[in-house]
Amino acid sequence: MQQDTLAPRYVRQFQCTGSKCPDNCCHSWHVGVDPETWRGYKSNPALIPLMQDKLVDNQDLVTKETTPGYIKLDPATNLCTLQEPSGLCKLQKDFGEAALCKTCDNYPRSFKLLGEDLIGTLTDSCPEAARLLISDPDALELEFGPLQLPNNPLVYTAEAPNHFAERYQLLQTLITLLRYRGISLEMRLFICGLLIQRAQTLLDEGGDVSMQQLTELFVNLTGEGYFNEQAQALGKNNDPALGLVILKVLIKEKRGKSAFNDELQTALQGLEITNKTSLGSQHIKKLQEARKRYLNPLEKKQGHALENLVVNWLLRDLFPIQKQNLNDGWAHIMARYLLLRTLICGVALKQKNLNKKDMARIAYRFGRGVSHSQVLSTLLLELAGRDLDNATVFSKALDL
Repeated sequence: MQQDTLAPRYVRQFQCTGSKCPDNCCHSWHVGVDPETWRGYKSNPALIPLMQDKLVDNQDLVTKETTPGYIKLDPATNLCTLQEPSGLCKLQKDFGEAALCKTCDNYPRSFKLLGEDLIGTLTDSCPEAARLLISDPDALELEFGPLQLPNNPLVYTAEAPNHFAERYQLLQTLITLLRYRGISLEMRLFICGLLIQRAQTLLDEGGDVSMQQLTELFVNLTGEGYFNEQAQALGKNNDPALGLVILKVLIKEKRGKSAFNDELQTALQGLEITNKTSLGSQHIKKLQEARKRYLNPLEKKQGHALENLVVNWLLRDLFPIQKQNLNDGWAHIMARYLLLRTLICGVALKQKNLNKKDMARIAYRFGRGVSHSQVLSTLLLELAGRDLDNATVFSKALDL
C-alpha cells in the first residue's frame, strides 16, 4: 500500500538488509502487541500452540488499552522467544508477515498523522537507518510523495497543541539552523538553545514580535556571525558539572547482554573508569582530548553525521510541536546529544581511532540503549535534581 507521505529522503532509500544486517531487531526489548493482533494470538487456533507460552500481559493500566501485552524475552539469551537459532522469526516463517504484530511489521518505521499530513521517519536504533543517516549528507531532505507503507501501518495521531502554527514555524527554523553547515554543530545547538528560550517566552507572554519575525531574525543573525562573541565568552567558562553527571549515570547503568552495553564498557575502558573510580575534572579533560583528536577530524569529513541524528530526533518526536514546554523538550534533545557524544569519545579513546563505520555502529547501539533502558530518563532526572537542565548549563557543556 502506498500513501502520500512527508518523509526525509533516507526513509525512501531504506531497505532492510536481512541476513546481511550486523544485528537483528529481536533482542533486548519487549515487543508491544497491538489489541487486534493480541486477540488473534489468543483466539486463532492455528496460532495458539506457538504463541500461548510466548506472551505476557501488560500490567500497566495506563498503556494496557493500546498495548494489552508483550512477546516474552528468553531470560538466558535476552532474545525474543520467537527467534530461531538461524536468526529468523518462527512466527513469520510459519505464518507470513501478516501474522506479525504492528510493532514488528513497522519497525524501524515511525508514522505520525499531523492534521491531514502523514509524516514518516525511521528510528536510528536500526543499523541500516543509522548507516544512512551517518553516510548521506542529504538524508534529511524532506520530500512529499507516495511512500510504500507496511501491511499494517502503526500511525500515531499527533495532537495539535496551542500555538500550533508558531510551533510548526519553530520546527522548520530549528531544522534550518541545525543544517547550517558553515559553523560547528555545537555552535548550531547553542544558537537553537537561545532561540528556544526566546520562543518559550513569546508563547508564554506574547510580545511585539511574531514567531515568524523571531525565527527570521535568528536565521539572519546566524548568517552574520552575530552569536560568535557570546559563544566565545561561554567557552572561557566551561563547567564540568554536567559532564560528570553523565559519566556517573553511565557508570551506574545496569549491565546486561546488549550491544549498547558493549559500547558502554568500551567507552568506560577508554576513559579508565571503573565502579570504584572517583570522577573528576581529569575525566572531562580526557573527553575533550578525544573530541579534538578523533571526533573533530571526522566531523570535518562527515559534518552531517551527528547533525542528521539530531534533526531525525526532532522529526521523529515532532518537537517542538508535541512538547508543551519548549525548554523541557530541548533539555531532552541536549541530554541525548551530550550522552551520545560522551559515548563516541570514550570509544574512540579505547580504539585510538574513529571512522564513519564506528559512528554508525555506535549510533544504532546508542539508539537501542536509549529506547530499551532508562539511561536517558535517569540522566534527565539527575540533571533536574541538580538544577543542571537549563540552557546555560547545556551551552557550557557543549565546550564551544
